[in-house]
Amino acid sequence: MNFRTLLQLNVLCLALISCKEAPAPLPVLPIPTPEQVAWQKMETYAFVHFGLNTFNDLEWGFGNTPASTFNPTNLDCDQWVDVAKSAGLKGVILTAKHHDGFCLWPTATTEYSVKNAPWKDGKGDMVKELSDACKRAGLKFGIYLSPWDRNSADYGTAEYVNVFHAQMKELLTNYGPIFEYWFDGANGGDGYYGGANEMRSIDANTYYDYEKARDLIRELHPTAMIFGGTVPDIRWIGNESGWAGETSWSTHKDGEHYSQNQYGMEDGNTWLPGECDVSIRPGWFYHHREDHQVRSLANLTDLYYRSVGHNANFLLNFPVALNGKIHPTDSVRAVDWYHSIQNELKTDLLANATVKASNSRAGSIYAATQTNDNNWDSYWATADGVTDAALIYTFDAPTAINRLMIQEYIPLGQRVKAFDVEVEVDGQWQSIQTMDTTSTVGYKRIVRFQTVEADKIKIHFLDAKGPLCINNVSGYLAPALVVEPLISRKGDDKIYINGGDKGSTIYYTADGSQPTLESTVYTEPFLFKRKGVVKAMAYDAQFKKSSPISTCLLDIPGSLYRVLKPQSDNVVKLFDGNGYTTLTLPHNQSELVIALPESMLISGFNYTPNQSRDAGGHINTYQLFVDNRLVSSGEFSNIKHNPIQQTIRFAPTKGIEIKFKATSQVNGVKQASIAEFSLITE
Repeated sequence: MNFRTLLQLNVLCLALISCKEAPAPLPVLPIPTPEQVAWQKMETYAFVHFGLNTFNDLEWGFGNTPASTFNPTNLDCDQWVDVAKSAGLKGVILTAKHHDGFCLWPTATTEYSVKNAPWKDGKGDMVKELSDACKRAGLKFGIYLSPWDRNSADYGTAEYVNVFHAQMKELLTNYGPIFEYWFDGANGGDGYYGGANEMRSIDANTYYDYEKARDLIRELHPTAMIFGGTVPDIRWIGNESGWAGETSWSTHKDGEHYSQNQYGMEDGNTWLPGECDVSIRPGWFYHHREDHQVRSLANLTDLYYRSVGHNANFLLNFPVALNGKIHPTDSVRAVDWYHSIQNELKTDLLANATVKASNSRAGSIYAATQTNDNNWDSYWATADGVTDAALIYTFDAPTAINRLMIQEYIPLGQRVKAFDVEVEVDGQWQSIQTMDTTSTVGYKRIVRFQTVEADKIKIHFLDAKGPLCINNVSGYLAPALVVEPLISRKGDDKIYINGGDKGSTIYYTADGSQPTLESTVYTEPFLFKRKGVVKAMAYDAQFKKSSPISTCLLDIPGSLYRVLKPQSDNVVKLFDGNGYTTLTLPHNQSELVIALPESMLISGFNYTPNQSRDAGGHINTYQLFVDNRLVSSGEFSNIKHNPIQQTIRFAPTKGIEIKFKATSQVNGVKQASIAEFSLITE
């Protein structure tokens, strides 16, 4: 063999070596199970709350409302499923038993169930009806079973744990298949408990024997995801508002405060992806008074981007109405929301773009082109040790764009810690101001920004926990969404209407009628010193689009309240229409006393806790007196995790002096706080 031939062979060998596919990047631990990956691909699914609470206008039943009050007139689980499917939701989770202990199936474990309700003469089985409806529609089915039971006389003893596990076995054996099993985190407290009417406390980490429960779930439904308890596969996101943090890791550590759930933990030692639960109304159960408070299209759309677009799944609750159907307003809104998202993410602008990477792992299977090939299982990867690299997409012509969707190949772990986005316009690169921080990616990250017409778009990954593994990048141009206005009455008794998009006009009415393009144009705050209804909408003339209509129900104006106690300049914050300004009651003085200008017929009150994130001092239990007569007392159910305005109604009572007394605060905080307080009159 001559020298020239040897040289040619060496060159050929080097070429073959350079073309050899590199091995896949090593996983960055921890990594998800195949079942966790399949669950995250569902992205959105439905929750349904329906039970005795529905018929007794409660959020958390005490456990003493009679089973005889449960009697839907036209229950239609197929309608629930049709709404969920039309809204693009992939499954339905049913609250088979809430904290009141009432069971929606004919259980052998208690008499407090549908078998002792007039509905279907005690022969109904709602769990079966919904499970069967899901099968017919091709949707997945899930179960919520509250560990807490405020009805059971045995709660707090070993016998109740046996009952609880027997209820689980009935549900897991007779219905399904189950895609998700929900254990709620509310445990122990005041309850009926068979007539004892007392406080009972338990250690939730040990009392329910969750490890045994997990074994039963795994045996009967091996692919089901477990929510809650001590053995979860997925984590509660830490709020009931429907959003995950801008930084959102799927990894987590045990023992961290629940507020950290919103963000996960970069150094977490277990794969525990987040689930964002939120109700389409303020409450989880149906209340007629909330018919005008269904979440707007703009709000639901924003929550989609802040949940699914923040590497979490989205669980949307429907409070079924008394007749046994999802209210028309709720169903229409949910379907409109789905169509809005579909419209915003309809056409992938990067599908035909030319893509290049600043670094790629050896081999065509790791090329940048794997990011826009519409294949979830292929991915672009960088060489070992390279955690700073960019993808550049070049359009055939200048292209308007305002959304980016990025996905990591999570079977190999979550890696990206920080990235930014730039566009090239007329040959000049410029940074994009995104709507939130560009940090983590995970299963899916959707980046929103103002529309820009770009020649190229660049995603620069600045830092990661290992070589980059990006399996999908898409770009979209979302059409304008006109946001509904926000109506409030301030302490000066004037109506302020804010919001709407830039360039839109706000039309309003002050007589309760629906606003139209013929209604009054809002230009400045106006005096409204009476009881009534103000409605408003925004209209964008350029796009010929109207926002949803906002409704504000108003009662006694703040200027007519005279605060007798406490004596503080801060009492004006109670009536300023701002849930973020708060009156904190003084130490050892847990009551608010108000005098009216004259005796009035009072039928309820509204209490709004501090709306600031992670605020404290939320009132848990209360008493309300009218002219020193106790007319209402009880708890603000679930206020810890869902700190919305609390509306309490009672039999109309005439009086002039009202005392609102806080008898306990969430987490035992000593001082109570009140953001807004108002009375409801007849």
